[in-house]
Amino acid sequence: MQETFRAIVETMGGEYRTRTSIHGQYPFGIEEGGKIIHEVGTARMGAIRNLRAHGFCQAHDVKNLFVTDGAPLVTNPDKNPTLTIMALSWRASEYLLQEAKKGNL
Repeated sequence: MQETFRAIVETMGGEYRTRTSIHGQYPFGIEEGGKIIHEVGTARMGAIRNLRAHGFCQAHDVKNLFVTDGAPLVTNPDKNPTLTIMALSWRASEYLLQEAKKGNL
């Protein structure tokens, strides 16, 4: 990804100044899983039943299960997904409350 970014900057006439190494313990500054990255996509959301959760983060297969972490994100965004996770959790919470008031949960 950093090589792609470098190519774009240089093609546009810019000077790429970040120096990263593909060698060493953590190439491009990425550490081992669970250290600095956000794992997402383990319970991907969508309308299709083979995905784990629908758009309100409720599991298709388990009626009272809501997944409100990074798992429903289908892919990892370019930046930290914390605000997206918070927004989806808020949306899921409001939906959960509405469904509970209707007696659907």
